[in-house]
Amino acid sequence: MTREATSGPRAVLREGARLATFAGILTGTTALWEADRRRLPPERHEARKEELRHMTSRGILKTFGVQLHREGAVPPRTGARLVVANHRAALDIGVLLAEVGGTFLSRADLAEWPVVGRLAREADTIFVDREDRSSGASAIRAMRRRLREGGSVMIFPEGATFVGDEVRSFQPGAFIAARGLPVEILPVGLAYPPGTEYVGVSFVEHVRQLARRRRTDVGVVVGEPFAAEGRPAEIAAHAHRVVQTLTSRARALSSRS
Repeated sequence: MTREATSGPRAVLREGARLATFAGILTGTTALWEADRRRLPPERHEARKEELRHMTSRGILKTFGVQLHREGAVPPRTGARLVVANHRAALDIGVLLAEVGGTFLSRADLAEWPVVGRLAREADTIFVDREDRSSGASAIRAMRRRLREGGSVMIFPEGATFVGDEVRSFQPGAFIAARGLPVEILPVGLAYPPGTEYVGVSFVEHVRQLARRRRTDVGVVVGEPFAAEGRPAEIAAHAHRVVQTLTSRARALSSRS
């Protein structure tokens, strides 16, 4: 991250304009969904939510100057899908929503954040407090219901955000939700410029840092889906190895930009 990209009057103006646009997108999407929920029949609600998730994430990525460098195609979803990726920045959520789609497993406190929390709740986000066993069990049940219904759920099995391209061990808990169900695992590797990771700062400061950058190049590599067969720990270990390989390829993609 260079000083030219994150300091000076232009960076300050860029930050202010982007944050205002970001807030406008979130509030606008919330208002649009409130209107659509009343207008559309209940059987159309889920499809409309997916449309809004995609539209909103695309708008946010454009607002923050995100340039995606892609490899691999997302196959059409024919049934339940569990999307697994490494976790580095708040933008991960927007990238996966824009490229893959579905609903997220997220940290519990996000539900209480102003505007963002309300939109996350309306988007059917599954919340989990990783320090609370009962919360974890409830989240697994909610994920399992979603998968049993043939839905798509996105998770970051590292359990937190980290710096660099080393993918930390995947926690097997989330994979319990797929046990015994016909679920495909779709692995994704992500790579960001050094200094853009959500580590050691508040969410607000992290977003401000991203907003100051002229552009942020993100490598995104989608792997081949595989069946969720075996014990959860075995699935987690295999998914970890695959995502590590994809992340290394994503780094090569973003480095060529």
